[in-house]
Amino acid sequence: MKKTNRLFFGMAFLSWLLFTSCSDTSFEEETLHTQESLSESDKVRLLFGKSEDIQFDGYYVGADTLLFDHLTTSILDVPPVYPEIILNDEPIWFVNGAGNDVTRQYKSMEEIAEFTGRPVVGIHNGTKGGKLDALEIILPINSIVETAIKKSVLEIIDTDTEVLLLGHSQGAFHLARSLRSLENQLSNNQLGQLMVETSGGAGMWFPRGPQYVHYANEGDQAPKLHGVLTPGAIPGNRSVILTFDDEWYDIPPEIDTPFTRVHAQIVYLRNRMTFAEARTYAPPFGSKKINLNNL
Repeated sequence: MKKTNRLFFGMAFLSWLLFTSCSDTSFEEETLHTQESLSESDKVRLLFGKSEDIQFDGYYVGADTLLFDHLTTSILDVPPVYPEIILNDEPIWFVNGAGNDVTRQYKSMEEIAEFTGRPVVGIHNGTKGGKLDALEIILPINSIVETAIKKSVLEIIDTDTEVLLLGHSQGAFHLARSLRSLENQLSNNQLGQLMVETSGGAGMWFPRGPQYVHYANEGDQAPKLHGVLTPGAIPGNRSVILTFDDEWYDIPPEIDTPFTRVHAQIVYLRNRMTFAEARTYAPPFGSKKINLNNL
């Protein structure tokens, strides 16, 4: 037990160093558009010069960077970001990683929509700053975004609505914790309705039941230090772990770091297959690791 604890805290500390050195919490002040069809009470404008991103923790992010309080709004009523060409009208609910303000999450949502051909709604993992964000990996203290995730999941249980839950980096950590807390509230059949995908995820322990696909870039330390590739990780029963070796070589100089080159969401998107295709590799039990470069 003591050896296991030392291993966990060692991995957690390394993860903290990793996320601290690579989180980017810069804000860009800009005017954001709203839709005239929405009432004024439903609209939230981001005034980054007067507020910090953490106040939007757990908010839903919709089209035109509209924000909705999860306490007063159903995620099913949030207008999604649509791709130019819709290939699948089932939505993706995206939880962003550490160090991403709403503007950066929205950019990722646009990329996800275009790469997948699916509408995207964000569940915002608010940023406090690099060191404080990374601290959540060691001392899980952010319950707001997880409350929003759980509320969203409960809205689609026992309905015909099919949704893909997508978590990048620390977003996968919050997804895993949210699903574990729902494990005792939902039946096996209800959990089986859930489709969960992680990319470069910092989540290690996932409950039985949901359908899982995990992506891990071989050069990305996040899933190795605090994700599904960590010794002792539980990626979920019948889960598929897809690895690949890729790097973002034409990365803009202003965001270029060795970590970003292998961890950025866009690197994962361009190595992604559809969720349905990935699930064809699901084993009858346990988990199955496949290198996409060998397919």
